[in-house]
Amino acid sequence: MPRNAIDLRLLGPVTATSGRTDIPLGAPQQRTVLAALLMEPGRVVPVDDLIDAVWGERPPAAARKAVQVYVSRLRHALPTLDLHGRPPGYRLDVAPDRVDVHRFRALVRAADAVTGEDARGLLRRALAQWRGTAPLAGLGDAPLARALAPVLVEERLTALQRRVTLDLEAGRHREVVSELVALTAAHPYRESVHGLLMRALHGAGRSAEALAAYRALEQRLARELGARPGAELRRLHGRIRQGDAATPPSQAGVPHAAGPYGAEVERVDDPALVAERLWSVARDAREVLAVHPDRRAHPEDLPRFLHRLGRGGTVWRTIVHQRCLSRPDQVRYSARLHRAGDRHRVTEHPVQRMVLVDRRIAFVASTPGDGRRGGALVIRNAGVVATLADLFEHTWANTVDIEPAGDGRT
Repeated sequence: MPRNAIDLRLLGPVTATSGRTDIPLGAPQQRTVLAALLMEPGRVVPVDDLIDAVWGERPPAAARKAVQVYVSRLRHALPTLDLHGRPPGYRLDVAPDRVDVHRFRALVRAADAVTGEDARGLLRRALAQWRGTAPLAGLGDAPLARALAPVLVEERLTALQRRVTLDLEAGRHREVVSELVALTAAHPYRESVHGLLMRALHGAGRSAEALAAYRALEQRLARELGARPGAELRRLHGRIRQGDAATPPSQAGVPHAAGPYGAEVERVDDPALVAERLWSVARDAREVLAVHPDRRAHPEDLPRFLHRLGRGGTVWRTIVHQRCLSRPDQVRYSARLHRAGDRHRVTEHPVQRMVLVDRRIAFVASTPGDGRRGGALVIRNAGVVATLADLFEHTWANTVDIEPAGDGRT
């Protein structure tokens, strides 16, 4: 990056710097508009989406005018950036490598393609993009931060676990113990982090402490959740008790959740593969919660998705943007929607596009690295999924029912 180029940061407080000088970015609402534009560089972000990002369900009457003012002030504060209006909104043309979140994601993708020290170095560079552990800080209670921060935190933690796993495979057990102690304190129910700590302690010659860490987790899960550690962690505990210092590389420290779902987070860029994964886990689900705010999608995409999955005793609750129902074929769409599921509501301000299956696995829309739409983060971490479920419930409380059209046989 050129010395005097503006560096834009979202992985921590939302800031812009030129050299060593911080550029004033104004009030939290104005920073939220900038953050929303920076998350999608080179794309037109509709004004309605910017309003959703700043105010959510209850925007002020002058919200559109306020967005215009914020954009004008951002142009003044950041004159070297190409920020211009393009119906139906605004586009910020900025190189992704000038935005920390896109640098982070690019480095993580690069690490996927290599192994050993090369991967470890790339992951260290990726994690160095973060300032602290709270992304989108300083935006107040903006819906944008509520929706995206948990996803970004999950991406960071997954990259960190991968880097620590490589550290352990390189024999750096002692170096990572203190880092892992802090991580287990911050994520007391994340078994994969506890597994990494146990491996590090055992490899550092502190096997008794590794076994004690397992017992502490076992007691906490039983006391607070009425649960027990997963099979993988129990196997690791057994290996340590038997004095086996080596954990198979194919499983070492890989984020794992009980059941058939595998890793705790996965980035899937291929839309067809996203659909395949979603159908495979939602097919026999007890409950599916879906948010469909993408007004650029064809309005029949959602009922087609529901038709394919709707079966058995599955309980469906779906939130759609009101513009999905503003087409000439609204009546037929509404009828198909009701025939496909149980409860559907419409809102002007939905949160991030996502599907939650049995409140234990989430599919959150993301942009593939090649710029196509249709990718997703598949999240199986209980804490993150619970946060997203809270977002769904918050939005559901501020929606209205879609009235069935006729008998739904169109």
